[in-house]
Amino acid sequence: MFAIVDIETTGGQVGGNNITEIAIVLHNGYEVEGKYSTLVNPCRPIQKYVQGLTGITDAMVATAPRFGQLAESIFNLLKDRVFVAHNVGFDYVYVQQELALAGFVLNTTNLCTIKLSKKIFPGLPKYGLGTLCRELNIHVNDRHRAAGDAIATAELFSMLINHDTSGELDKMLKKKV
Repeated sequence: MFAIVDIETTGGQVGGNNITEIAIVLHNGYEVEGKYSTLVNPCRPIQKYVQGLTGITDAMVATAPRFGQLAESIFNLLKDRVFVAHNVGFDYVYVQQELALAGFVLNTTNLCTIKLSKKIFPGLPKYGLGTLCRELNIHVNDRHRAAGDAIATAELFSMLINHDTSGELDKMLKKKV
């Protein structure tokens, strides 16, 4: 029902940058059903700042598959699920753009765990993934790597579902339909 996605890219701006790593955690609304993660050859250099943040270097992605080689598998994982991400506008646009270049049209409902966190856990100092994980005692392995952040976001998502006493998730999904 849900695909929790995190990506790493060559730079921050959509257009002129590409995905270097993608992770997808499949979640049925109760628990994790499966995981997918891979490095991606972006066919362009990774900005030095991004390399420092993620630890992903040009050498690491040089032999990785290009997104077009992965597109069908990624599309099949996402097409019938709600696309969930922490700051979904960033991840969704990149994935949608890369899939389109490979001939796949992604048009799924999307859900932002930042917005949902603000509704379910109001009053926190910040809602970045790192802050939420510290505040909610979610352990993160490999912060700023797609798999580590996607798994942490999946744990956050489970907590959000379990603490959603006023139906905020359903309200957000109904607004998207």
